[in-house]
Amino acid sequence: MRVLITGAAGFIGSHLVSALLARGQLSDASGKPQGISGLILADTAPIVRGAAGGNIPIRAETGDFCNPEFLRRLVGSGVDSVFHLASTLTIDAEENFARGLQVNVHGLMQLLEICRAQARPPRFVFSSSIASFGGPLPKTVDDTVAQTPQTSYGTHKAIVELLLNDYSRHGFIDARALRLPFVLIRPGAPTPAVSDRVAAIVREPLLGRDVVCPLAPETRIPVASARRVATAVLATHDLPAASFGHTRAMNLPSLTVSIGDMVEALQRFGQMRRLGRIAWEPDPDLQAVVDGWPSQFVSARASSNGIRADANFDEIIRAFVEDYLPAQ
Repeated sequence: MRVLITGAAGFIGSHLVSALLARGQLSDASGKPQGISGLILADTAPIVRGAAGGNIPIRAETGDFCNPEFLRRLVGSGVDSVFHLASTLTIDAEENFARGLQVNVHGLMQLLEICRAQARPPRFVFSSSIASFGGPLPKTVDDTVAQTPQTSYGTHKAIVELLLNDYSRHGFIDARALRLPFVLIRPGAPTPAVSDRVAAIVREPLLGRDVVCPLAPETRIPVASARRVATAVLATHDLPAASFGHTRAMNLPSLTVSIGDMVEALQRFGQMRRLGRIAWEPDPDLQAVVDGWPSQFVSARASSNGIRADANFDEIIRAFVEDYLPAQ
């Protein structure tokens, strides 16, 4: 099987690459496990993690996902599976409406058209988002809740979900979309992304740096580790199309924690590491964005197929420490 991963240099993408290389196979259209014959890794930034593939040939490509020639080069003579993770983020899409629409929707549509031209329809996995929900929401958001996004980024995700449903209905692709919660804890320098401002509450103290927490301690959010996301994305790929019913999208069952819970879990790691200090300075704008998203994220469809949430937040911190921090 020839497999394409877009956004392969990113936080989730790098974990997905590692998980896929460790696994070495995916289910084909008939549900039978098949070995991966080639892996195409694409991003706007150079691919760093997951460069060694053992016996699996890897081709790394860097380019603009809005460029149809770049997309055609990625697909080449055809691919069996696509994992589409590439997108702009929430703040970027809000600040540059045209670019966000171009990358998140128009670029994706070009990729879908290239896939539609293949002789055999590929399996297409899309990373959707909790941001596709918004406005007045019930306490618990499951797959049946209507999507009324309140950001451009969330709107783009909802648009793509509808396109995937339609392309699958016509048999052009075999799509499935997994809506992700806050995925923690991204390494590297702080960014203004909403999810990263949440991640920084834990990441910066673990790195021995002080941090400002912009959210109230009682704020509850659904979270998942990148390890859990990678496992869930691969499981979603392998599910038969009949598992999805009338829609090709479902939520990733997630662990709900408060910001206060996160800080308490962090302090338990203080016995092993010298932690930076946390100062509490509310950011009303960020608080409003986070309060507008679901606080509990579930999916009966995913759960019935063995896709689970992280057990606790200590597990998420431990994964970050093991993956990114040297022993002290």
